[in-house]
Amino acid sequence: MAAITLAQARIIVDAAFEGAARRGLATFIAAVADAGGAPKAMLRSDQAGPASVEIAAAKIHTALGFRRSTLSMATYRENAAVNTTLSAILTGRFMPMGGGVVVVDGQGEVVGAAACSGAAAEIDHEIVVEAVRAAGLSVLD
Repeated sequence: MAAITLAQARIIVDAAFEGAARRGLATFIAAVADAGGAPKAMLRSDQAGPASVEIAAAKIHTALGFRRSTLSMATYRENAAVNTTLSAILTGRFMPMGGGVVVVDGQGEVVGAAACSGAAAEIDHEIVVEAVRAAGLSVLD
């Protein structure tokens, strides 16, 4: 089974922070996990609160669990019953808002996930997709 490397994870978090800086974001976090959801790399800006770590982890958990980007799951957020049920089932690690993606290698095999948080959902999604591509990898939509 292929796995995301530490070098790739570092490229992703560094590229994400570069993308955040270009957009003027001071409060930001970028995280990468392997295909099993175990942390591989994470950077949190000095201004980002500790809750941002849990938010990024929840985006990773959600993307991996559903095998798609968290941005594509916005309709779950709009349905309170479904949102509450899934959040309970997933012990609070359900975050259906943009910024979490499944990372795949050149053969389309899932190697991990990445997440960004600190901006609007669409901007977080843009940044994380750009960052994953900077590492020579792709994302599932």
